[in-house]
This record gives sequence, structure tokens and C-alpha cells, in this order.
Amino acid sequence: MAARGNRGTYDLGAYRNQRNAGTTANRQVVRGTAVPKTRPNPAPQTRKVRRPRVVQKSQKQLRAEARRSRAVAIRVVALAAVLFLVFGFKIYSQVQVDELDQQLDAINQQISVIESDNTRRNMELNANVSLEKVDQYAKNELGMVKISDYQVNYVKLSEDDAVEVSGGKTHDKDIAQKLKINKNE
Repeated sequence: MAARGNRGTYDLGAYRNQRNAGTTANRQVVRGTAVPKTRPNPAPQTRKVRRPRVVQKSQKQLRAEARRSRAVAIRVVALAAVLFLVFGFKIYSQVQVDELDQQLDAINQQISVIESDNTRRNMELNANVSLEKVDQYAKNELGMVKISDYQVNYVKLSEDDAVEVSGGKTHDKDIAQKLKINKNE
């Protein structure tokens, strides 16, 4: 059936076929120039469903399969435990390294404080040991005065050696050999 309106021609056969799908489920629509004709659908092809092949296993085979599955499960659990231990050790070692880094930083700070204090004390020591400070301390605290020319005694090395014995007597150098002074005395 075709309807003609001011917009064009519409084929309403497809609509009718959809609407009557329940009644023409086993018919196939054949299109032609006039009214669509229907012809019967061929018989639906049925698929054969394969039934699973059931194999009977003995108790020995079942026990062997159970043993293998237990062995696989134990391996998986052991592998998981080893991985867990490796990752745990990795995390533990990182924590230890971080703690040691913090301790190292604290010790380095202490070293820098001690070095700055040492530098300050060396500067104070150098300031206190300067010649001007010694001179001022000797004059002000100890009452000392600088040396004068009359206080200087010069030693003449060009004269002959002489031995002076207590009592004011002087002897020439050969006297020490004549006396043969013992080292034990």
C-alpha cells in the first residue's frame, strides 16, 4: 500500500510487516512492483548442540590432579610470600636509610656549630695574644717597663774559653782537662 501526500510517496508495507510480525513469522516478504507478496520461509535450520564428552576418571587420577593443584597453590603462595618479603625488606631498608640521613644531617649541623664556635674562640685567642695586649698587660697588671740600653749585656765570643768556679776564680780551658771532671759527680 502506498500513500501519496504533499511530501512524496511512502511505502507502508514495511510498517505492516513489522506490525504483523507475529502472524507472518514463518513467511518471507518478497517485494515486487505492486503489493508485496509473501512466501513461506523455509524450515528453520536447527543446529546440533555438541554434548560434552564425559570422561570417567579413576580415584588415582583424581588424587594426582588434586596433588598437582595443591603443589601449584603452594608454589603460588610461596612466591607471593617471597615477593612480600622482598618488598618489605626494600621498604625497611629505605626507612633505615632515611633515619641515617636524618642523623647525618643532625651531626653535620652540630659539626658546623662547633666549627663556628672554634673559629670564634681562635679569633678571641689571637686577639688576646697579640703583642699590644701582652705589652698592655705587662705594663698595667705586672708593672713592667721596656728594657733600656744600660740593661743590655753583650757576650763576647772571640775571647778564650775560661772556667769560673764559685768564689770568683777563673781558670783557662785546659784546667777542665787537667782536673778530669767525672760525669758522675
